[in-house]
Amino acid sequence: MAATGILAAAYDNVCTRLADAGMVVVKDPRNARPLSVFVEAPTVIGFNSNIIDATIVCRILAGGPGNSDALDYLMTQADIIINNVEGITDARPSAALIGEQQIPAYDLTVRVSTRRN
Repeated sequence: MAATGILAAAYDNVCTRLADAGMVVVKDPRNARPLSVFVEAPTVIGFNSNIIDATIVCRILAGGPGNSDALDYLMTQADIIINNVEGITDARPSAALIGEQQIPAYDLTVRVSTRRN
């Protein structure tokens, strides 16, 4: 069953923009893998029941090892996201644990404010 409401709409909007930019979008952490973008669950500040301010972290996952090739891939993908998704507030290198392997990653935070119609 698909989620509904303003929070789900904000999350789906970010995922759609990533997919439209050619990204492989993963919403379920069990399916996270290199050469994809894992979209984490939103963090929300509610001003009231009709207005929310959400942050959504988009984690670009590269293939290992964390060398210059991986960094080039991560920065190129980050640039594509920055060019196609509004509301990017920061981007930072990180690492993701997939299975028992640590792989290079890049986290971009998207800030979305939305209101119930």
